[in-house]
Amino acid sequence: MAKNKSIKITDEDYNRISSAAYDIQNYHIGEIIYTSNRQKLYVIDYKKTEKGLNALTLVSREDYRNSHEGKHPEKIQNAIIAYRGSEPISTNQLKETIKETNQRGKREELIKELEKKGINIPAEEDGSSFDSVTGFSEYANEIIQDWLHMDTSYLVGKKPFDDGTDNQAIQADQYAKKIHKDFKNADIQVTGHSLGGSNASYAVVMNDFIKRGVTFENPNIYENLPEDVKARALKGEFRSRLTEYINLNDGLSLLNRDAAEVGKVKVMYDEALPNGVQNNSLPDEVKMLGLGLKHYGNQSLDITLFAEALMGSHGLDRYSFHSDGSAQTVDDVLKNNPDFALTMLKQMKSTNVKANTGVSILIKSHVLMNTSTQLKHIAESEWSKIIRQIERIDDKVKDSIEDVRNMHTRMVGFGAYDELSVSDVDDLINKIKMNKPHHLFYSKEKYDQAVDAALNLQHFLQMIADDLGHMGHAYHDADLAAASRMGIS
Repeated sequence: MAKNKSIKITDEDYNRISSAAYDIQNYHIGEIIYTSNRQKLYVIDYKKTEKGLNALTLVSREDYRNSHEGKHPEKIQNAIIAYRGSEPISTNQLKETIKETNQRGKREELIKELEKKGINIPAEEDGSSFDSVTGFSEYANEIIQDWLHMDTSYLVGKKPFDDGTDNQAIQADQYAKKIHKDFKNADIQVTGHSLGGSNASYAVVMNDFIKRGVTFENPNIYENLPEDVKARALKGEFRSRLTEYINLNDGLSLLNRDAAEVGKVKVMYDEALPNGVQNNSLPDEVKMLGLGLKHYGNQSLDITLFAEALMGSHGLDRYSFHSDGSAQTVDDVLKNNPDFALTMLKQMKSTNVKANTGVSILIKSHVLMNTSTQLKHIAESEWSKIIRQIERIDDKVKDSIEDVRNMHTRMVGFGAYDELSVSDVDDLINKIKMNKPHHLFYSKEKYDQAVDAALNLQHFLQMIADDLGHMGHAYHDADLAAASRMGIS
């Protein structure tokens, strides 16, 4: 069989595709998704389950036509599965969802799940008077399945996905297997954002037929994997097929990053990073949710960042991309922005990013290299100006002596100086200039000491700058080596 002609999908395209998975209007056969270069991708299949799994399967325009809109799936050469992530909850939306859920059983299920997390809804706000209102029963189910079951119980609680229940991760794996079976000649790729990224990552590690996976801001799923798959992850077997983008401002993408990495992790650049989290006014329900999560004892959980993500500060629109479609990373920005490196170093103190993590080492290496560059500039430019000012003292003294000589030369031969000659003035000036080591006009010894001290200090600054530079590069090289072993970049 001839090798499939692969379609060129960049990380920017994966970002767009992951975003498209959130739009409910795209869950129809034949819907069109555009890539960054306006290439058309067609929805050839989709999946929606009661457990909250939502996924789109996309193919190229050529495959869509050759397969007669999917009627001949064996003719499809490439397929991309996009798993939808957790639905964000805006301020008061959680309360309103509880109130307006028109299916009493679903509302009571939601309230029950919230109470398990330590959130008690007052009786007057339980929505019992809204039974006749057409509301958000489907949305309530998304909250239950996405945030309360998957993100909380499994990812925060580090519960194994293969626990015998039909959860979203298991369904994501099953859906990938179905697509592989239906499109038996197709190369399969996966993507997803947030919880969708975790589902996509799980599909990759459970299925060697998946050629590539690119995910965005999903928690690390290492702790949720079967032991045999964990062993493979420790050997780095998935890094060539799975790339995970994380954000230092995002509570979901930082979750469980203290465990071994599964794929190759890249730290994206978010323009909001220098200012830290947005610090929205968090509703009481979300604050109580944060308190309820503490009993899991997950050291990687940052309640504030997690709540920010819960409320929607977690979007795919924060990414910037290079002309080749690759995402702009923190490493890209740190190379040319010393102030940003220092800001990020300070910001890490407010998050749960540990000092010995790859991210911390990366930032510190840039701080060292940038400090080295600044010191070199001070030594070579600013300090050279100081040395030149000191050296000019000698020239100024020489000029002053010459001015005195000229003044007295003009005075000889007249009045009280009529018996003096120019040679008499020169003899006097030469005697003054020859008065060593202490010049009558200034201390030549101290002048030489000042010049030597300035030159020595400049040399010392240059040595410190060189040492810091070597240390920074060594730090960076060590980080890259460690990252290579751990799957981080």
